[in-house]
Amino acid sequence: MKRWEHGVIPEVSAQQAICEMLGLDPAIPGRVTWPVWLPTGKVAGLSESWDLRGTVKALSDVSEGALVDRRAFLGAVGAELLLPVMTWRLNPGPWLAYREGGRRVSPAMLDDLERLIAVRRKMDDEHGGGALLGMLHSDLRFVADLIRNGSYHAEIGQRLHMVAAELARLAGWSAFDSGRHAAAQQYYLSALRAAASVGDTALGVNIVGFMGIQAYSTGNNRDAAQLMDVATAEAVKTPAIIQAMAWARAGRAQAKIGDTNETQRALNKAEHLFGRAVHGDTPPWAYWVDEARIMAQRGRALYDLGDYNGAESELMSAITSCGEQYPRDRATWLGRVAISKLRTDRMDEGCSSGREAVDLLADQVDSDRGLDFLRTFKRELAPHEDSATAREFMEYASERLGDAVSA
Repeated sequence: MKRWEHGVIPEVSAQQAICEMLGLDPAIPGRVTWPVWLPTGKVAGLSESWDLRGTVKALSDVSEGALVDRRAFLGAVGAELLLPVMTWRLNPGPWLAYREGGRRVSPAMLDDLERLIAVRRKMDDEHGGGALLGMLHSDLRFVADLIRNGSYHAEIGQRLHMVAAELARLAGWSAFDSGRHAAAQQYYLSALRAAASVGDTALGVNIVGFMGIQAYSTGNNRDAAQLMDVATAEAVKTPAIIQAMAWARAGRAQAKIGDTNETQRALNKAEHLFGRAVHGDTPPWAYWVDEARIMAQRGRALYDLGDYNGAESELMSAITSCGEQYPRDRATWLGRVAISKLRTDRMDEGCSSGREAVDLLADQVDSDRGLDFLRTFKRELAPHEDSATAREFMEYASERLGDAVSA
């Protein structure tokens, strides 16, 4: 140990043993250099200065160490989490970004990176976060290195930071979808800084909304409501489609708290704003905000409020509207539908919906969130194990998904 403290790098086998002792992925030393991957408890993007220098530092830190987490651990909650979001409101940017020295970053390279992001978004839609996180982390690391060491003028610098913001946001979503909450939070915080560096309020609203989703999904419902309050307040500066998205998410947060009136108010506002959306006014990353998504948000809110028949109706409408698109989302929606049917004494129908979710997760999608709903369904189905239908579902799920769906 003393030799390591004096600069001697441990052998890979020793590093892997340390990973196992700390509950980390033993593959990490092959991806991240020693001693960067050692967990410190520091949350990248949380306390850096709110300017260009702090943004570059946050992006560098997150691109090196964000994947080092204990999966369930969440780094910042309450005031500590809300402070950088409030700071973003006071420092929305943009900041001048240019750098001399190093290899030149060309417009053609930026064109390629922007096309790559569009491809990554579609890959996430089709295959889920678990399949994508490693690639997105590598993409972000490459862009962070360009920002830190490349040569570029102000216009290219702005585009680089925009690419970094969206890659970090996507990585955050993929980490969240994989149950990697500490990593997700750090990606989101760094993404928010990068969005501020280009003065993109709409992208910032989206990132804060994703932070709110993570908050209520990990039981921090009050944090979620406050984050969604910030998102809806800042959304007034953005196109109607972004405002609709922000209010739909706010409705979900209120449903988690159990406030039916505020949930309905927020969702009604979301539908009204969606109806006012102007064609051609949607940012490229918001392509997925459509009528089906608004229906699904209402369905998920009703599910959280315990209105299982209402939830089933809205979610099935959204699933039908999507057709073959968005298999990961359909899997999570079907999981809720299966649970809703079971909780309203329709076990056979619930098992049928559960089978559809199993097939999507086995054949197309790597999503820990999707598996969570199936785990809940299996756990609540267990008291009915005397039923042939229940036993057949249990066997089918285990055969297709193995231990991944164990309750």
